[in-house]
Amino acid sequence: MSSSNVLHGLSSRLQKVQSSALPPKHLRTLSLPILSLLLRRGRPTPHGSLHLVASSPIQQNLDPLVRLGWEVSVLKRVEIYDDEVYDSQSAKLVPKPKNTLVKIYGFQEGGSRRYKEQGVDEILHLKILQALNTKSTPAPKGSTIVLATGDAKGGQFNQDGFLGAVREAIKRGWMVELWSFSEGMSFPHLK
Repeated sequence: MSSSNVLHGLSSRLQKVQSSALPPKHLRTLSLPILSLLLRRGRPTPHGSLHLVASSPIQQNLDPLVRLGWEVSVLKRVEIYDDEVYDSQSAKLVPKPKNTLVKIYGFQEGGSRRYKEQGVDEILHLKILQALNTKSTPAPKGSTIVLATGDAKGGQFNQDGFLGAVREAIKRGWMVELWSFSEGMSFPHLK
């Protein structure tokens, strides 16, 4: 499960829903134990087969999932420097065009620190591929990968992204369930 993508989808969905029945924004959290039950749906989950990856700062306590047997990885976000800009089309950092900012004492005026996730999705790609490699081909009957995310883009270190891992799983006879909030999905990248 990709924590940031799931939480982004939930947040986007709740912004669309205008209801007085919703709690105030600062009290809205995702029930991780309930999400775990939904994803598992009573299926056996061998030790080491449940993975959640997040980036810091995390938006809510992940300890309930750890207590339920999930392996949780939290990666620190990396800074995007002022002379770089994130190109959403290629998932890479590319040089920012030169501008005419005034230099004062050798430092450029303006700009702010920005941070982005790095390696979060790639850890999940790796976990999926590791699961595929530990089982026989074709997959044992009923083998299912449950992927909770929303991001079908290629990663910085793996251009095929989740689509590549999912295609490999299907090729090897696995069933794949995709769980996402529609507001959090990157539709242009789905094929």
